[in-house]
Amino acid sequence: MRRPARAFFGEERMRFTVLVGLLALTAAGCRARANPVVTTAAPTASVGSSNSMPARDLEREACQARIASLEAEPTLSGAPAFDRTRAEVLGRARGEPMLFVREPARATGADAGSAPPRGAGAIRAALKLRAKDRAALRALLLREGYVYASDPAEALALVGALELTALFDEPTIHLARGADVLTLARKDGRFPSYRYADGRTAELLFGDRVATTREALSAPLHRDLRGLQRRAGFERARILAYREKGLVAELRFDGAWVKGLLVARGAELDVGCFDADEPTRRRVAAFVTKDAPRRNALKKLREAVDAQVLEAVPFDRPRDEKTAERDGELRPSWRFAYLHGGAFFSHDEQSYPVFDAQGRPLPPQMCVDFVLDSFERGAGTWFRPRGSDLGRTVGSLDFDALGIKNRRSVLAFEKFAEEHSDLFEHARMKPEERIPFGERSRFFSFLLEHADRFRPGDIVAIQGRKADGLIHQHAILIEDTDPLTGFPEALADQMKRPRRRTWEGIMAEAPLRSLLFHVRPKDRVLLALGEEAGAVRETVASSERSP
Repeated sequence: MRRPARAFFGEERMRFTVLVGLLALTAAGCRARANPVVTTAAPTASVGSSNSMPARDLEREACQARIASLEAEPTLSGAPAFDRTRAEVLGRARGEPMLFVREPARATGADAGSAPPRGAGAIRAALKLRAKDRAALRALLLREGYVYASDPAEALALVGALELTALFDEPTIHLARGADVLTLARKDGRFPSYRYADGRTAELLFGDRVATTREALSAPLHRDLRGLQRRAGFERARILAYREKGLVAELRFDGAWVKGLLVARGAELDVGCFDADEPTRRRVAAFVTKDAPRRNALKKLREAVDAQVLEAVPFDRPRDEKTAERDGELRPSWRFAYLHGGAFFSHDEQSYPVFDAQGRPLPPQMCVDFVLDSFERGAGTWFRPRGSDLGRTVGSLDFDALGIKNRRSVLAFEKFAEEHSDLFEHARMKPEERIPFGERSRFFSFLLEHADRFRPGDIVAIQGRKADGLIHQHAILIEDTDPLTGFPEALADQMKRPRRRTWEGIMAEAPLRSLLFHVRPKDRVLLALGEEAGAVRETVASSERSP
């Protein structure tokens, strides 16, 4: 039986409607499943998805672009000859551990006049021969105004022989050291000199650049890497590319090397950026913040050394005594006179001042006194000046209170450091490490190869036979190390007066001496130097007035 046409078309219409609806639902279901795929492919997706793309590090990309832009600039050569001998030069000739983007050139032709002299004797002869022509002397002995040589013996000879008054007679001259340009004024008299603004006599050191005008010191060839290290907090640097406007370098933070851009403004450097991922940048920032108290403590230590050098605190040896047999006799007599208000004290019928002309105390020091006094002064512990309630102000560090029995003997200090592991790390040098200074190449090579064993603020002692035939010990404070190599080159000690010296300056008089021990102050000692002045307390003067 045939169905009516209307019924057929009605059923077909219903089937068609259902089919269209199913197709629509199916299509909607496909779209609903597709959307998460698109979302997970977006840059904001989680890193863990196997189909994800990592988020872009725009800060790192910008740094890479800046480095590429700098590297497109004309290349500079650095100073490879100096870099090869860097440790020995810095170990012998006192100065700043400059980084040179190009080696300073010798004058040529008429400017030079003749071949430059080599060696201290030849340099002194040239100084005498050309004493009336200082401009010719500067052209002969300096390189583009720099006290510079890549040969260690020549560098030592220059620093040892050159004086500013031999090179200049102008009323004022200008000296570039690190990132600073200093104006020096000439003071005439029996012993003419050039003076810093604070009145101190100016020195001429390795790496200094001098000129008659400030403009002549523009476009420096050196970069102040040490100044950057103290601000930025890195441990070591190695240079990958030299350019006029900056450097590409790897800097070491907490043992890890990080590539970065160093921007130059004249001799001054700043960290422009790091070519490192975000976690590495965060770790660098965290390390620099954590390490800030140590850097601040070292700054206080340097300031304490500054004060003692400026005051010329005397060495504790009776006047006219030639040997070390009576070292240490003066300080007890000084202390008694100081606490009882005396202006002078007597020893063996000779008179010694208790204060200097400015009323600052002058306690005679031995080498260990100087080291311990430096730490204590950095922490606020020192004798009060004339005109005040005389006594010893005690700050946040006092070795007397920590139980030291003999703070004047090198070997007694070593014993104290060894027994107080809560205060110091101590290590005796192994027999094979006891290299006599007379073997300079081996001595400097050892320090360079083991540079990571030495840090600013460490104390080392040397021991060996001197000209009197006796075995002597001497304590030395390591103030700083070379930012490039880590070589411990900035030393301070007390012999005749507090001085900043090199290994050569300290050890050359007795080249049979060698390293004896190494002591590192722990945080309990070192970080006390960074504590606020509120931690300072005062010792009642009357309690110290004992014979």
